[in-house]
Amino acid sequence: MSGVSLVDDGCALLSMRSSDFDAYSAIGEVIDNSIQAGAKNIRLLVKFQASRQEPITSIAFGDDGAGMSSDILHRCLQLGYSTRFNDRSGIGRFGVGATLAAINQCKKVEVYSKEKSGEWLYTYIDLDLITADPPQMVEIPAPTKKAIPGEFRDLVGSASGTLVVWSKYDRQPDPAGKMIEELHVWVGRTYRNFIWNGVRIFINPDLVKAIDPLYVNTALTKFPDDAKAHEYKEILLPWPVAHEDREDGGPTDSVIRIRMSLLPKEFRPTQGSGNTRQTKDRHIDRNEGVSILRNNREVFYDAIPWWPGTPFKEIDRWWGCEISFDAILDTQFTVKNIKRGAIPVRELKQAICDRITPTRDTALEQVRSLWKEAEAAARAQGIETGVDTGHTDAERAAKGTPTAKNVIDKGKSIDEETRKLTDQLLKNADEQQKALWRAKFKSQPFTIVDDQWKGPEFVETNHLGGVDVLKYNMQHAFFAEISAIRTALASGDPDELKYSQHLSALIDLLLISYSKAEAMFDKDLELRAETFIEQLRMSWGNYLANYLETWRKRTEANDHGE
Repeated sequence: MSGVSLVDDGCALLSMRSSDFDAYSAIGEVIDNSIQAGAKNIRLLVKFQASRQEPITSIAFGDDGAGMSSDILHRCLQLGYSTRFNDRSGIGRFGVGATLAAINQCKKVEVYSKEKSGEWLYTYIDLDLITADPPQMVEIPAPTKKAIPGEFRDLVGSASGTLVVWSKYDRQPDPAGKMIEELHVWVGRTYRNFIWNGVRIFINPDLVKAIDPLYVNTALTKFPDDAKAHEYKEILLPWPVAHEDREDGGPTDSVIRIRMSLLPKEFRPTQGSGNTRQTKDRHIDRNEGVSILRNNREVFYDAIPWWPGTPFKEIDRWWGCEISFDAILDTQFTVKNIKRGAIPVRELKQAICDRITPTRDTALEQVRSLWKEAEAAARAQGIETGVDTGHTDAERAAKGTPTAKNVIDKGKSIDEETRKLTDQLLKNADEQQKALWRAKFKSQPFTIVDDQWKGPEFVETNHLGGVDVLKYNMQHAFFAEISAIRTALASGDPDELKYSQHLSALIDLLLISYSKAEAMFDKDLELRAETFIEQLRMSWGNYLANYLETWRKRTEANDHGE
């Protein structure tokens, strides 16, 4: 009886396509290889068709690393082969990453490589040929001399390097544009330490900027001049090495390093700041977990599953945590062979929780304390000045939403315009009271004033050189109806009172959005009526969506007491 192969190659490879990679962790495996080859410049080129879904046709990875000899190149696509198998000194170890990652994402993988003083050599695998009936490819072709295609020539080094091309790409998660944008974030955070150490990574063809989830190091980030976060004293946690990971004569334990930080006050001045544009531009809105690094390469970024302490909430985005371990502790962090994820074992998870909780509590106390001070100051200002307009919720939401500067009132003097308006509104008030109102107008982008006059206008917008004041005509039937609804809801029931307040805030934001859309037109610009109406509608809707998002976040935070 003839022997039976342990593995049916075609079926096995198709089954392996369902490994636990996603697009970003798969791409990371190729970048890992470039870094371990000593590359200083790594370039990714994502080619796609121009259409609604932007289908990707190929992803090419080029570097200026050491390159591979013919023998190593011949075997580099072989699952299980690695010149660094079980080597824990770098970011690789298992010998399956790059190939398994590639076939998870695409069906054809081509590799070109060149050592110094050598020539460009080429080999490939194609799953369609391997799984054909009968198979048209049963082994990896021996490397042959082949020049780099012209479209990829600028991706590699001149003296040495490697080019990997993925084609027949059929696991695309998002349109290419969105995927490239997310790649910049993932790569910038995952390889931040390598970027700071001189490795440059480019994607189509922009340089990737480092992202520090601690916000302590601003070098080579998109915002190098940002204030730096406060870093707490480093926590050192010795931990025993698992028996299966111990080497003869090697250490029996290894030190886990835990760094924690409190983000700058500039980003968290008031409750609800997490929804501002500056927060999103810096990805602070995603910063609600911990970063785990294995040999300086991030392998996990999220809230740790089954966390034994208090669950993380939105307020936790204002402190950062980075946990670094040496690869000798892979078993204790349950690192997978694809380096996607690193979840500490139960005992280690509890130990980490015990170490970071006191600092976490201190950080959250400081965050809440600052918010309370800001809230108290705002209340005090309203009481002392006597200029609380009754529209605070919407005014604060607008203040917390970054927008472009007004265009319609450019060149106007804010001092002169606010003086004119206060003189008009407060004819019988003394100069001190007028000064308080002028300060109120200048302190925020929008102020709403309840007024009344005869005429059909229900609201009047005043653009005062960078700030807007909206006057409501409380004699208008619209506001009379709103007032009647609010009175009916104000029965003493807490939920009905809340709905009454929400209704008022939504109306205020609707009109604030219109005022902002109006303010973005140049007063000297001439437009056809159709064009003007279309642009006004679009701007109005966009500003309303942005202000509502800020207002909703603030409202939810208040409801949760954060």
